[in-house]
Amino acid sequence: MSPITAAPAVARRALRGGALAASAVALTGLLTPTASAAPARAQALDWRRCASVAKDWPVPGDQRTECAELTVPLDYTKPQGRTITVAVSRTRATGQHPEEPLVFGAGGPGTANASALYGLLGSGLGTLNSDHDLIAMDARGTGYSQKISCEAGTGPEPPVNASPKERAKAAFDGQAEFNKRCTAIDPDFVRQLTPANIARDIDTLRNALAAQKIDFFGESFDTATGLAYRSLFDERVNRMWLDSSMPPVFDHSAMDGTIEALGERGFKDFCRWLAEHDYDYHLGTDKAAVEARLIALREELDRAPRVFGDLRLDGDWAAGLFSSSRDGWVTAANDLVTVIDGGTPGSAGSRAATVRRPYGLGDPLNGLNALQYNAMLCNVDPTPTDFAHLWSAAQARRAAHPAVGGTYISPWCADWPVHTPPPPVVRGNSPLQISGHLDEAITPYAWAEQAHKAAGGTFLTVRDDVHASLKNLPCGARVVEFFRTGKTTSGSCPGVK
Repeated sequence: MSPITAAPAVARRALRGGALAASAVALTGLLTPTASAAPARAQALDWRRCASVAKDWPVPGDQRTECAELTVPLDYTKPQGRTITVAVSRTRATGQHPEEPLVFGAGGPGTANASALYGLLGSGLGTLNSDHDLIAMDARGTGYSQKISCEAGTGPEPPVNASPKERAKAAFDGQAEFNKRCTAIDPDFVRQLTPANIARDIDTLRNALAAQKIDFFGESFDTATGLAYRSLFDERVNRMWLDSSMPPVFDHSAMDGTIEALGERGFKDFCRWLAEHDYDYHLGTDKAAVEARLIALREELDRAPRVFGDLRLDGDWAAGLFSSSRDGWVTAANDLVTVIDGGTPGSAGSRAATVRRPYGLGDPLNGLNALQYNAMLCNVDPTPTDFAHLWSAAQARRAAHPAVGGTYISPWCADWPVHTPPPPVVRGNSPLQISGHLDEAITPYAWAEQAHKAAGGTFLTVRDDVHASLKNLPCGARVVEFFRTGKTTSGSCPGVK
C-alpha cells in the first residue's frame, strides 16, 4: 500500500467494498503447499537463497538473504489439527560467535515482511548483523505465507449531494459486504489472524532455530506482535525494543479519537499562523475568530458540498486541510481562502476516494492483503461493529474536536463476523525498551505511552513527527547498545529535523 496521502493527523481510512473481482484461497508459498500433519516439535528448516526460490523476490542482487517455510498450527489450541505454512527469512551473522537471533518486525498489517531485512541492513542498526542472525517473517495471511486472496470491487458511489451520514453508510455497507464475503471463504483461517498467533508463530520459529531466547526489534504494527510475544513468552525474550508503538487494546473509536485530538492541536497551530499572516490570507488577526470561521466552513460544506465535475469539496475535505503538516500550510491556506471566496482550489482533490492507514509501511511484495489487514485489527477489537455504534462514536468525537473530529468511522470492522478475544498485555521481567515519536500521527505518541503503562519497560521520547524513524537516526546507536549490552535509555533524543 502506498504511504498515507491524506493529511497525516486525519489520515482517511475508508475503502469501498463491492462486487467480487476475484476470490480464492491462495496456498502459494516459497516452495510447496502446506502439509496437513502437525509440525514436529523442532522442525528442520530448508534454508535456500531467497532470490533463487522466492518468485519475484523484490531485492535486486540480493545474495545474502535465505528463505524457508515454517509449518505451524492454524489454531494453537489444536496443535494436532490443521497446519499452515509461513515464510521466514534470515541474514546470517558475519561474526563467528553470534548472539541470540534478532527478529525484525517491520510493521503492517496486511503486508509482507520477509524481504524487510535488506532495509534493516541499510539502516543504522545494520551493524547488529555482525553478532546476530537477523530474522524476519511474512505473517500468516501475507506475502509468501499462506493467505486468502479476495479482492474488493468498487460499489456505486453515493450521489454527490449525499449527506455525510449517507456517505459514511455507503462506505460501511461496502466494507461489510467485503468482510462477510471474504471471511466466508475460510472462516477458520480468518479467525486465527491475530497478533498473538503471529507471536506464537515466532516462538515456533525460535524453537526451529534451536534458540533458547530471541531478541526482537519491532516497528509500527509489529509492536503489537512484540507486546503479545512478551506477554505470552516473557522468559524467552532476551531483549526487546518497540518503536512507534500500537496501543495495548485495539478500540478503534478510541484510537481514532487520539489521532483526531492530535489533528485538533495542529489545527490550532495552523490558525495561529493564519492570524499572524493576515496580510496574505485576510482571515483576521484573532486566532479564535479564524478558528470559528474555518469550523463554520466545514459545517457549511457538510450541508452543501461544492461539486466541480469530478471534484467534490465537502466537510471532510476541509478537515483534511485543517490538519495539514506545517510544510503544507501555505497550500492549505490558499485552497481554503479560494473556496471561501467562491472559487475552485487549484490543488484540491476529492477526499471521497480514501485510503487505509498503513501504520508506516509502503507497498511490499504483492501489496496489501486487505482481508489480513482487517482481520488483524478486527478479530481482537472489543467494541461493537455495527453502523449505529460507529456513527455515534464519530459524532461524539466531532463534538469534542469540531475542526477535525469524526472525519472517519474506521469501517474496517464493519459487521465483522468473527471474534477472537486477545490475551491481555501484561508486565514482564525481560528487558523492554519502548520509543514514541512526540508529534507523529500514524501511531501517536499517546499509544506508545499506553503500551509502556501496560507492559512496563523503559520509555524514550524521540523529538520528531516521523513514524518509526529511530533506526535511521543518530539516536539509533542507543538501540545497538541496548541489544549488545542491555543498557536502557530514558529521557529524549533528537529526531528528524
